[in-house]
Amino acid sequence: MLYISKGHLQAQTNDGQIIVAWRGKKYDLESNNALLWLRGRGDTALTGASQLTELANLGLVETTDTDSPLNIYRLLTNCVACPAPLLTLRWPLRWTERLLWRWIRHAGLRLSTAELIFLLEEDVRPVPELLGESNRQTLMEMIYTAKTATDRLLEARMEDAFGRDAVVEALLELLRKKYINLI
Repeated sequence: MLYISKGHLQAQTNDGQIIVAWRGKKYDLESNNALLWLRGRGDTALTGASQLTELANLGLVETTDTDSPLNIYRLLTNCVACPAPLLTLRWPLRWTERLLWRWIRHAGLRLSTAELIFLLEEDVRPVPELLGESNRQTLMEMIYTAKTATDRLLEARMEDAFGRDAVVEALLELLRKKYINLI
């Protein structure tokens, strides 16, 4: 089973215990659960379904049966990318990664994977008129029109979008390079 971890790593001890914050709660994970969560933190990981039961019940992982691009997209639609704490040394970013990083960091709200794909598909650039808390409404009105405003319609439309795989790969690269965390 393919999975990806959600939440923020708060602390890690020498004996293998970690503390993960997610949705305002802190979870103490020990031994196997800690290793599984850490393995899925920076990328998708593969393991047996029975090993993930406790983490899935806590909501700390999202799972799928196969590693097809569509299923990885669906994994990411159940997560929201948010900026990770800044590190002094970071890996360089490619063009798509830089574009998504700017949206994630400066949009003024948490954008979903489908919203990020829409912005890339429509070639909407992160200009000052669309960034920040004061421009949230303008950005949302640009994304959610009569064609996309109904529940989960944008996610369904973006499943078949040309740029879906590029955005999914860029999000996974941002995760691997520790620019973002998933919640």
